[in-house]
Amino acid sequence: MITLKELISDEFYKEAPIEHHINLAKLLARLNEFREAYGKPLRVTSGYRSMNKHLEIYAKKGITDQSKIPMKSNHLFGLAADLVPIEDDIKHLHDWVLDNVKLCEELGLYFEKFDYSPTWLHVQIVAPKSGNRFFIP
Repeated sequence: MITLKELISDEFYKEAPIEHHINLAKLLARLNEFREAYGKPLRVTSGYRSMNKHLEIYAKKGITDQSKIPMKSNHLFGLAADLVPIEDDIKHLHDWVLDNVKLCEELGLYFEKFDYSPTWLHVQIVAPKSGNRFFIP
């Protein structure tokens, strides 16, 4: 089971808008349904975060030009999380998602195309601008 604590990267959650708390509750419920269907443990590597934490994450990657940073990332609103499998490799999880697209549609989950997230699974509960289940970030 994924816990709320796993989705929160810093203390600003306490001061977050009520909408973000609502979003996180929905995200957590859907992620746990997804995890239950997958049948194996998953670890959250990135969840809800403040803008400061968001910029810090990109700075560690050497990206400081804000025009190259997704400044409206769904992570900032409690609508997205990055996951990795604990017992399997990421390819197994990616393949499982592709084999279970209908379930993912029913859960209202959207994913970054795996070429853009080769070592993790980015999951969000809002449709991207393209409306595609698998999208380019």
